Amino acid sequence: MIKKNVFWSLFIVFAFSVGACKHPNNQPDVSKSNIKLKVLRFENDLFQSDFEKIKDSIPFFQKKYGEFFDIFNYKIIQIGNAKNPAYSGLLKGFITDYNMNKVYNSVNTDFKNFDTITNQLTDLFKHVKYYFPKLPMPTVITYVSGFNQSVITTDTILGIGLDKYLGKSCSYYKRLGLPLFTIANMYKEKIPTDCARAWAMTQFEMADSAKNLLAHIIYQGKIAYFTKAMIPNAPDSVVIGLSSSQIEWCKKNESQIWTYLVENKTLFTSDYMTINKFIGEGPFTKDFGQYSSPKAVVWVGWQIINNYMENNQKGSLSDLMVEKNYQNILRLSKYKP
Repeated sequence: MIKKNVFWSLFIVFAFSVGACKHPNNQPDVSKSNIKLKVLRFENDLFQSDFEKIKDSIPFFQKKYGEFFDIFNYKIIQIGNAKNPAYSGLLKGFITDYNMNKVYNSVNTDFKNFDTITNQLTDLFKHVKYYFPKLPMPTVITYVSGFNQSVITTDTILGIGLDKYLGKSCSYYKRLGLPLFTIANMYKEKIPTDCARAWAMTQFEMADSAKNLLAHIIYQGKIAYFTKAMIPNAPDSVVIGLSSSQIEWCKKNESQIWTYLVENKTLFTSDYMTINKFIGEGPFTKDFGQYSSPKAVVWVGWQIINNYMENNQKGSLSDLMVEKNYQNILRLSKYKP
């Protein structure tokens, strides 16, 4: 399903053609695909422009970047309409800010050569096109967000805020007071999986009628399965954003996690705070203790989807991604940890 609205991600689809294998470990050969992603480096155009004549550059930005330029103004740095008389002054203030220039210099140093990431994203979308030939291919646009947005997607745009991927030791993150569990996933190797996740959540939205924790668990499991399928060589820890030790905790406690959710009748709660407690980011899952893994139920959701695909050999990933009867997915998965 193609959407015009923008998906924001702070912090891609394993579909099969008829008769194709349905499991991520059986990787398709996409080497002959002729997909070529268009990559635009907006941050370079912006910060290397003549700030004394920034008003004269606005038509250039509008023509080259189109919808993205509006998104950048309204949603990312939030300075509003480019037609506003005060706009050019606000944009000049952003690109001449001392700290923003230091951030840009860091981005320019770390991402001066973008070839590796371009190749990774190209491979990602080769997989997307193989399984979902009707899905659009986006233009990739990089930018400096002022630490606001990691990834944004529309039908035709995949935007990457490179200042959100400067590495775990980046001093800016600590000075901003970001929690360690957030900083842990702010490194460049996370870019492909974050892009895959954002793209999947844009193209395959959660059912509007889905309100309970079970629906969120199954949906997030689908997104993780999709991401792994599109980037099959990515470590599970990178796919789901957990450390190896946190994943081991999930494996060792899988049965207890599920038993807790069932016995406490938590699966069918629609309370937002409760759902966020289990699904959201954090140092651990509160109900499971301070030594537990965060997003443990998301990992469980991933295992449910693995079981579902194993037990439904006739179903493709495309079928999975459009299936919104989450309770039926659980039933057919025969999940019993």
